[in-house]
Amino acid sequence: MQKAITPSLTRAILTAGHDRVAGYVVRAEDVAFATTPSQLFEVHGLGYPGSPFSPFDRSIDLLRFHSSPQLQYRDVPGYIVPLWWLRHSRIPPGAELVRVFADGSQVLLAQYVDVGTGWVVGQFGAPQPALASLSRCVGPVAKWHGGYLEADVVDNGHTVVLALANPPLADTGFQLSPTGRWFRRVAREEVTELFELDLTARWNGLSVRVVDQWQDAQRYVVARISHLGDDIERAERLQLEQVEAGVYEAIVYAAELTDIQTNQVVPHTWAPGPSAAQAPAYPQDASWATT
Repeated sequence: MQKAITPSLTRAILTAGHDRVAGYVVRAEDVAFATTPSQLFEVHGLGYPGSPFSPFDRSIDLLRFHSSPQLQYRDVPGYIVPLWWLRHSRIPPGAELVRVFADGSQVLLAQYVDVGTGWVVGQFGAPQPALASLSRCVGPVAKWHGGYLEADVVDNGHTVVLALANPPLADTGFQLSPTGRWFRRVAREEVTELFELDLTARWNGLSVRVVDQWQDAQRYVVARISHLGDDIERAERLQLEQVEAGVYEAIVYAAELTDIQTNQVVPHTWAPGPSAAQAPAYPQDASWATT
């Protein structure tokens, strides 16, 4: 998959190690003919109101990644290539941030290894990004030795990378990555549960996904919410921040949320049993299920 990345998101990735993404994406093969910023501006539909992009940009940054459980096919009449919507998600392992220049050349800015390592810059001598904070509201979660840890699934579903924000309390085989996070790789069979938490709610009538929760200085629980539906007018009326086309987010008090629902997203490639190559295929617009 391929997604155009705003300059502000590129800065957040390269400085703060931001590991989230949301919005419209396309298949890279469908837009392989677009090799300049002006062409990418057209195929990614970057001329939306308030867009930071221009067809005359000297470069445009792209995120390229393998399919995500949170992708949903969107039938958009008149769009020149098939279009998908990516709900607010952690960036998949192996994703690459690439800069495309007006002459058609490209340079790799950074690669997202996995939740245990985070981003690694592609240019020699460039400073490494900081590590983003972990959130169990977004991204895979694994149950290992009776505890729940943030995780990523790699090696075609055969390996799970476990991550800790702080040093382990005992010698459990975790190691410190070059970026400063503790991680351990285990076989899929060692993990008894593997899922992504999908916490949805309504805020002032708007359908949202809860993507972070924490306590503020007054010890009130606050939440970061990301708009889920197509009610753009309501999102704008409620003055949510427009991150990019169709992506609206805000920080609210958790007590203001209603109709809270918690599901576990379990892609078929994460399930124990047959390998990913043997597992039954799901339709492209229904590649995840909830339990």
